[in-house]
Amino acid sequence: MRLATLILCLLPIACGPGLPDLEQHLSVEARNAGYPALVPLGPLLAQADAPLARSASVEGTNLEARADALRRRAAWLRNMSL
Repeated sequence: MRLATLILCLLPIACGPGLPDLEQHLSVEARNAGYPALVPLGPLLAQADAPLARSASVEGTNLEARADALRRRAAWLRNMSL
């Protein structure tokens, strides 16, 4: 019984179209291109963990603008009638 169910489930997959031919969609440059260079993973992970350089003046300005926007929204919500 289980084997028959498995066969019935796999039958539509077997009758479907095959995989498309991807070679006809590749450009000549892509066919002639070499493989990409492999690099060690350790230095890439170290770069990802490194903090981004930030400017205190820019961050302070952004933070003040966000705080002002939140204060305006809070005032609007306080004045909203329920």
